[in-house]
Amino acid sequence: MTITYFLLFLMFSAFAQNNPRIQVLPNPESLEDFTHEIKGCPENSDCDQAMGHLFSKWKDLVQKHKNSSDHNKISHEFETFRAQFGIPVEFYTFEKAKKAFMPATHTSECKEHNPKQGEKILRGTSFIKSIGPAKAFIWRDQSQIELPLNENLLPQPVTVFYETGPQTYHLPINDQPLFIKNKELYILKEEDGVYFMLKVSSQGDWKIISFDLSNIGQFEDKKENINCPESKVKPHQAFGHIFCKKVFDADTRKLVTVQMALGCSI
Repeated sequence: MTITYFLLFLMFSAFAQNNPRIQVLPNPESLEDFTHEIKGCPENSDCDQAMGHLFSKWKDLVQKHKNSSDHNKISHEFETFRAQFGIPVEFYTFEKAKKAFMPATHTSECKEHNPKQGEKILRGTSFIKSIGPAKAFIWRDQSQIELPLNENLLPQPVTVFYETGPQTYHLPINDQPLFIKNKELYILKEEDGVYFMLKVSSQGDWKIISFDLSNIGQFEDKKENINCPESKVKPHQAFGHIFCKKVFDADTRKLVTVQMALGCSI
């Protein structure tokens, strides 16, 4: 009987050692933790840890001001962030850009950008401080990159037809000027319900400024959809759809023609 109990003891001891230990994983902090294997990265994007870290910092800033009505404070803190890290900007790009400066990328929704054969055009996102006539200033992985404008980075060309001649600016795709003053474009931007005003100079300098949002309606009401002039500026082939609007110029108190571009007609 003693030997029997001893054998049973050995059997149960061996079973206990082979039984795997069950660990309870910590709960995710938010639903966003399920959207990408790298925290902070946009859903369905090709995005690395350095970009995910920047996206997380940006989302934290936006959430901080989610229910705030203090637009002066929002503008000040967003501008401080832009000056240090840039803001997330969408543009068109190609696969080879991942070797150049590694933006976060998505498949473009445009059919023309996804040919069955040949190179595809992607939607890219990087944290950009400004975009001048010839190069963009990008923040990535604790360093600033001065990247020449080429097929690695194709922002939206926006041309204003001033009386003195056309002037082209470079904006994030889908952005439109609300109004113009001193040949600077005023772009109303929104991030998860938080609004801010981006001012873009003719030299490509960017700045987030304080603005009375109650005045937005008067500028929107002045906009008009028009046919583009025959002397329209042709953008890169990534922008397959050109359209024009009349936008209020605060200096001349007149409407001026502004040409914008999309990847495809919507």
